[in-house]
Amino acid sequence: MGTTMGFDKTMLGSYGAQGGTPFTGSGPIQLWQFLLELLTDKTCQNFISWTGDEWEFKLTDPDEVARRWGVRKNKPKMNYEKLSRGLRYYYDKNIIHKTAGKRYVYRFVCDLQTLLGYSAKQVHEMVDLKPDKKDDE
Repeated sequence: MGTTMGFDKTMLGSYGAQGGTPFTGSGPIQLWQFLLELLTDKTCQNFISWTGDEWEFKLTDPDEVARRWGVRKNKPKMNYEKLSRGLRYYYDKNIIHKTAGKRYVYRFVCDLQTLLGYSAKQVHEMVDLKPDKKDDE
């Protein structure tokens, strides 16, 4: 029994089939899919979580997110600097954008509601999000 949300994770690979991005549902997992997977797992909220502002999320422990991405991709030398390079690739593709003025804060700008079948608010409720309104960075 997992701690992830009730949506079908196979849908994460279908976004390209809907014409939204150049990604296809085949092949290795993409970074944006991996981040979404972590964000929908309650056990990962201590290092990556939704901010409560629609599809915005924060890497509260970017090194841990990078470490896990490295494990998934079998790249033991993965670090946040390399992971953030991958995130920047998504800016022009309109998948993820950096939130200006906030460290380690990003936002999914692709149509996740259509992809997942849930609104941001519903996703937040599914992971028992308690928005942290403090803006320390």
